[in-house]
Formats: sequence, structure tokens, C-alpha cells
Amino acid sequence: MGESASARTERELAALRGEIDRDLATLRERISMDVDPRRLARRQPVAVFGTLGSLAAVVGVALASRVRNARRARGETELDQIVQRLGGRLDQLKGRTRKRFREALRKEIAEVETGPRAKQMFWESATAALTSAAALLAQRFASRLTADDELPEGRG
Repeated sequence: MGESASARTERELAALRGEIDRDLATLRERISMDVDPRRLARRQPVAVFGTLGSLAAVVGVALASRVRNARRARGETELDQIVQRLGGRLDQLKGRTRKRFREALRKEIAEVETGPRAKQMFWESATAALTSAAALLAQRFASRLTADDELPEGRG
């Protein structure tokens, strides 16, 4: 008549294992659907394009910064030519003294080329504002990207 406690426990464990297996299968299916970029782009195109736009902006700023720094960099031979044009005898300076002179010359040339400090501060603040705006947009797009539109009404 009555079943033993161990048989009932085994039956309950089997039922729980079945539920866990079904939940895992559902979870795997949702993960595979959410990882698919085409499906994600179909569900939330604004978030995907916003994220791509933010990445493109970051790459563009990084490339522009590298190009600008490469243009500013002065090679050793270029510094030697500047000194010779001004009538200097850089070749008479010894090792560390020559190196310090070149660094000082580089610093002076950089200060002349950068222009007024107010202009530089303006560009730095504009860059900071753009970076802040891009970060805000990226956060919003990321939150939209990770939002789940397909949850049942009772959950969430």
C-alpha cells in the first residue's frame, strides 16, 4: 500500500532531475538564440548599430591620436638638421649632454607647435565631452542590447 520513503525520495529526485534538464535545455536554446548576431540585429538594430558606431568612433579617435603623435615626433636626424641650420655644433657635445639637449629642443618645439594653452584646453574639454557622451550612448545601447524583450509578462 504505502510506498517506502526511499522510493518516494527517488521519485521526487527523478522529477527534479527532469525539471533541471528541461530548464537547462531551455537555457541553452535561449543562449544560442541570443548569441546569434543576426537575430540580435533583427531584435535590436539600434543597439547593434549604436555599439558598432561607438566602436568605430573609439578606433577613429585612437588612429587620429596616433597619426597626430607620429607627425609631432621628431627624429634624431631632423633635430640635428635644425641645430645645423641655426649654426650649432651638436656633434661636439658628448653622449648624455647631447641627449639632454635634444630632449630640451624637442620640448621647446612641441610647446611652440601646440599653440596657445586656451586653444589646447578647449580641444581637451571638447574631447572629454565627446568621450563622456560616447560612454553614455554606449551604456544605453549596451543596456538595450542586454535587455530581454521576450520575457513572459509574469516574469522580469
